Amino acid sequence: MPGRCRPAPSGSINVPTSGRIFRWRVSRARVWGWNRPRRGWRNTARFRCSTLPGEPAARLISSPLWWEDFPAFADAAPALPERADVVVVGAGLTGCSAALTLARAGQKVLLLDAERPGFGASTRNGGMVGGGYRLSPEEMDAKYGVETAQALLEESHVHSLAFTNRRIREEGIECDYRTTGRFRGLWNREDYDATARGLEALRRRVPVNIDMVPPEAQGREIGSRLYSGGMLLHDHGGLHPGRYLAGMLQAAHRAGAEVLGQTLVEGVAARRGGFDVATSRGMVRADAVLMATNGYTRRAFGALKRRIIPLPSFLIATEDLPEGLADEIMPTRRMYVESRLRHCYFRLSPDGKRFVLGARAAMSPIRPERAAKVLRGLMCEIFPQMQRLRVTHSWTGTTGFSFSFLPHVGRIGGIWHALGYSGSGNAMAPYLGHKAALQMLGDRAGETAFSRTRLETRLWYRKTPWFLPLAHQLYRFADRRQDRQRGR
Repeated sequence: MPGRCRPAPSGSINVPTSGRIFRWRVSRARVWGWNRPRRGWRNTARFRCSTLPGEPAARLISSPLWWEDFPAFADAAPALPERADVVVVGAGLTGCSAALTLARAGQKVLLLDAERPGFGASTRNGGMVGGGYRLSPEEMDAKYGVETAQALLEESHVHSLAFTNRRIREEGIECDYRTTGRFRGLWNREDYDATARGLEALRRRVPVNIDMVPPEAQGREIGSRLYSGGMLLHDHGGLHPGRYLAGMLQAAHRAGAEVLGQTLVEGVAARRGGFDVATSRGMVRADAVLMATNGYTRRAFGALKRRIIPLPSFLIATEDLPEGLADEIMPTRRMYVESRLRHCYFRLSPDGKRFVLGARAAMSPIRPERAAKVLRGLMCEIFPQMQRLRVTHSWTGTTGFSFSFLPHVGRIGGIWHALGYSGSGNAMAPYLGHKAALQMLGDRAGETAFSRTRLETRLWYRKTPWFLPLAHQLYRFADRRQDRQRGR
């Protein structure tokens, strides 16, 4: 039957399914869970699923679109060394940036990843580069004081973007990076008015290049009538996440960092003068350790795990767009987000041929075909003219949210960390990875206001996010309420 998944004949696309999906009752404070394959995508099954109602089943690829153009990287360290000056755990954007800075300073750096380097969210996101967080200037003032709040605003809106531009340029990273601008569609008139007031408050604090787009002018930016005007962030951009990470990884390697994938860090024990790092390949002694794991932080690191909430982000990509459709739906070829709670974000692929959309399909892992159905419905709600387009890819990545919705650089028990990007890491992760590395070197240039934020936890959060199913139901209720307000 169309829409039902079944084993496919040989030759179909491989879809990782070796992770065991199981259900626990919410009443027992348990959640949907997922054991990820220990060896990445090697242990796979094959599925064929319908991606277009009423049409024959088509192949649905559950790996990111970006992986089809993600350069292979051989381990730079064929065997686990016995000693390193610094062990960096997590070979994503944070870890690669930190390793690059440390290696350039003459440190012997070992960059480890439990999977293939770049397996995590750094190559699974939508490829949007921007700044800013959801807290308003007034909220930051109240929580951190005016001086720290001002520094947070400047770093998130200005310095992180400038650093990312500079690092891509100086390292010669070919990742299709373009300053496209970002259009934020506003859900209703109340959103528009509140956003305009917030922008005026931000302009008084930070030199941002942002304009409001009134409803009567939004047709120049987007071929959808769903929104009530928008906000245009001129300095934001887009890139190819796979090439971006590959370029950062190669830069760290060229600087002298040793890189080793498929190496699970099982624990870190303090010893006199340093740390013993236990891995699946043996023990490494290090003078310092940096955790750059964000949403992939494991239970073995409980002090960090209790401070980071892992949330899945779901994305789809379509087949090639018919001629003329891209000009109709995205005439300015920007990055696009929206203000409603579902928070769809979408763009064209760097070659301009495919449509890519991400959103909150769930707050716990779900099967790729189920996520594709939810996201395809949202895509067609925004652009009804895309009803006949097939979805070819459906994938997910794990983001890491802090309770403050702000990232943090610091130390717990002598172990350094840089994480908590809360869904916005393409600019901030390399920036804070660099800052963390400078702090580890004792360089005053590593000072950042994100070391003055608090990486908080809650008494009721003990490593397992048991509350996510309840949060999902609350968000679904809020989604329906927003839809009713718009008469949908």
